[in-house]
Amino acid sequence: MTWKNSGANKNALQPSSPHSLMGLDHQTALEHGLRLPVDFNYQKVEFSYQAFVMLQSLNDYDQQQVIKEIQFISLHPTAASSIKQSRNPFRHMRRSDIPFRNYHYFIDYKIAANGQVHVTDILFDQQLYGKKDRHTDERTMLYRVERIGSGAKYDGAKTEEEITELTTEWGGAKPTTQVKTAHAAINGMLNEFAKAQWLMGTHLDTAYQSDAIQAYTLFHNPSDKVVRDLIECAFDKSQSNASHNAQHLAAVLKQNQQLGKKVKWVAHSQGAIIFLSALRYYRVHYQGLLTSQELAIHGSGANVADLQQAAKLVGLKTHEPRNNPFDPVPNLAGKNDLSASSFARSIKFFPSIIFSSTGASPHTLPFLGVKTYYAQLSTLGSKVRAKEVKKYIQKAEQLMQEAQKKQKTL
Repeated sequence: MTWKNSGANKNALQPSSPHSLMGLDHQTALEHGLRLPVDFNYQKVEFSYQAFVMLQSLNDYDQQQVIKEIQFISLHPTAASSIKQSRNPFRHMRRSDIPFRNYHYFIDYKIAANGQVHVTDILFDQQLYGKKDRHTDERTMLYRVERIGSGAKYDGAKTEEEITELTTEWGGAKPTTQVKTAHAAINGMLNEFAKAQWLMGTHLDTAYQSDAIQAYTLFHNPSDKVVRDLIECAFDKSQSNASHNAQHLAAVLKQNQQLGKKVKWVAHSQGAIIFLSALRYYRVHYQGLLTSQELAIHGSGANVADLQQAAKLVGLKTHEPRNNPFDPVPNLAGKNDLSASSFARSIKFFPSIIFSSTGASPHTLPFLGVKTYYAQLSTLGSKVRAKEVKKYIQKAEQLMQEAQKKQKTL
């Protein structure tokens, strides 16, 4: 069996038994947070209490995808695609295939003698979550990630051994239907699941240094290799588009706000692009502000001014971005600094993102300041890159001294 019960809390109207069936109408559905479509066949479908609780616990995006599958079942209850997942001929299972191959729920249902569909449960597909040998098989999903190490943080220049310690600091991820932690993160492109766990935990430690973070929720943005990841970025950057990742994130933000959850987010690289697209989608499709949440922006693949403005419009607090001046992602891809000097720095350091170690990259680890980056390169023995960064620091200090002299003269 590849599915398991969600373990959702039973906080809806409690019947005498979890297996008791209940019918719904439009008004009852709205009262319990279910946005069923106008053409939903209320007479054809009934829910067990367990299925109702699970459906109620999902964010709006997940909920809508599952409801679309339930609608399909009501029209085609004996479709071949709905029975092949179960060995029991009296038990029907349908794996959700909306909107794309990585969706991760089963709908467990039975057909009554009168043809009515009884939805008995909604379950996670265990085969679909977690680390995969092929990274392209990993799924967009929420995970609760635990601190499993001794408390290692990226708080200054580190040796290779110390950076390796960071990679074992976070783990034990388990799928979840909601954000149940005070911190959350969305990762960038080319981050397989294992890397996303430790890297986003590292970014959260840097973003919220005064918080003793022991667990966080990862909105995992899986990698589908370079070309498709870049296509996803370009798609979300268009103001008229919103990827399924962005739609899903918007629903998560909405659910957090509805439940009154205070959540501190960090968005790294492509994660910032998805976050911006999600905020734009939220303004069009949902109502209300997002005042209970806040966002730290790291290595932004999106334009920071655009992201901050979108966040301001929905009342979401943003922190000062952490963008390395030698990082081509925020400079060029995010269009945050298109000056000639920025272009030259970005071109010189682009190979460091692809070929250098984690610590030498200007993009991977959190940016702690240009002097720390210089110390990091020096610690790792990257003399050529360190020399370039030192020139930048010296020039910046020289310009500052000239400005101070000018100010005294005035």
